[in-house]
Amino acid sequence: MTADRRLLLHDVTVQEGLGRASLPARSVLVAGDRVEAVLPAAEAPSDGDFVRWELGGATVMPGMTLGHTHIAYADVTTGRETLFKYRVPEAALHAARHCAGLLECGYTAFVGAGSVAGIDMALKNAVEAGVIRGPRITPCSRDLMVSGPPGRRSPELKQRMPRELMPVVDVLGDLVTYTEEEIDQGAEIIKVFSSGDDTFPNARSDELLFTREELTTVVEVAHRRGARVRAHSRGLEGIRNALAAGVDVIDHATYADDAALDLIAERGVFVVPSLFQPDRLLALGERFGKAPDYLEALDFKDEIANTLRFLPKAERLGLKIVPGDDFGFAWTPHGTYADELVMYVERAGIAPETVIKWACANGAELAGRGGDAGVVAPGRLADLVVWDRDPAADLTVLQDRGALRSVLIGGRHVAGPVAPPSPSPSSSAVPAAVRGGHLTPA
Repeated sequence: MTADRRLLLHDVTVQEGLGRASLPARSVLVAGDRVEAVLPAAEAPSDGDFVRWELGGATVMPGMTLGHTHIAYADVTTGRETLFKYRVPEAALHAARHCAGLLECGYTAFVGAGSVAGIDMALKNAVEAGVIRGPRITPCSRDLMVSGPPGRRSPELKQRMPRELMPVVDVLGDLVTYTEEEIDQGAEIIKVFSSGDDTFPNARSDELLFTREELTTVVEVAHRRGARVRAHSRGLEGIRNALAAGVDVIDHATYADDAALDLIAERGVFVVPSLFQPDRLLALGERFGKAPDYLEALDFKDEIANTLRFLPKAERLGLKIVPGDDFGFAWTPHGTYADELVMYVERAGIAPETVIKWACANGAELAGRGGDAGVVAPGRLADLVVWDRDPAADLTVLQDRGALRSVLIGGRHVAGPVAPPSPSPSSSAVPAAVRGGHLTPA
């Protein structure tokens, strides 16, 4: 959409993205890349310097943000495969494909959560230059990893791990250097590990990885440079260390207790929970070569149970929850993002409009656009998605690719089978075919 073009999305249901019921019989006026007005359809102007797009009751909602994204993972089954299944050029091609696929699922932004070989930063540049299609990107650093828990570090692991893929950083001074280097390359958020993970080779979920001093060092460097820090934190002690160090995002939080939730709420730290990935691994792992005794040895059942316990309380406390899990594994392939959202409704009892708020308003804030996107309201970016039915009434609509009609970023159609009508070449009047109220395929 050109800077002076105005577009009226007429006769729509508006889901604002704020955790409230949708508003029927509305119209949304877009001017350039911003929403100019949201008004009752009966009060919408019938003519003027705008193109009128008759949508016949379709739902307009903000584009969603995927809050935890390993964009280059492609059907991996082990930690080693996350780095070594593909050569970097091949991983980059998969990442570009996943970028375009996010649009087709109604996502207009993603926040990286560990970037293989710094691909996040390259993707952001490519999308902004128009080289590839994709959403707005908040790029993450490479994973900054340590070789093991304190007292069990392994110099050999650092020697075996290519710095370009994932630096293993067991020296405090190197943490400063590597954090600075990642930000110099374009990282807007730094990924660290306050705890292990039952699927990791170097530490389990309840074991510490980074020390509190190491976490604090990264946070101080990143904040001084205007970047944020997200910490993989499953175990309770890891969560506590991450909070004490001042991280901005707790990833997973699977063993959080009530005291940790209270502290997270007090400090305004984001939580990106993990329910979908461990559940799917336990359910589907044998299909992908995971032995039954391996799956039984994981403590993921306990992590899932505690996540289901704390999510309703976390919402009541006002925690800034954002969806996004470890997509890109074989049991959680890219493109199944809506399955995670539906699981929060079906398993945790969260209301659909609340889950939408997590993905929209909260997601935009995590992405660094809290006052600029994520809500259908005057002055916000026109990053909008048109669905043929209301996801707040039935969140499974988001799982139906056929229900998505159009995706706009900054008021411009970027995905979906239906594009806004074009203005008449001879005037700004609306063409007769459009006035007839039919969606015209792009």
